[in-house]
Amino acid sequence: MRSPRDALYALVSDWPVNAGVHQQRAIDFCRAWLAGRMPAETVRQAFILAALEAGVAINDDDGAGSSVGNPLV
Repeated sequence: MRSPRDALYALVSDWPVNAGVHQQRAIDFCRAWLAGRMPAETVRQAFILAALEAGVAINDDDGAGSSVGNPLV
């Protein structure tokens, strides 16, 4: 993902699991970011939790974590 806007699109339209607790929280955080009420890093962390919840592979570009196929973050 390049931005919380991209993350929101993925969470709403392409997400493999619906009604996950972390998915909904990440959606709410993305919308808060769009309204200027949430820092992007907080949204990023919420997205990572939602991805883990849904079993979606992520790639942590900042080098803090390990890379896993299909980069999404």
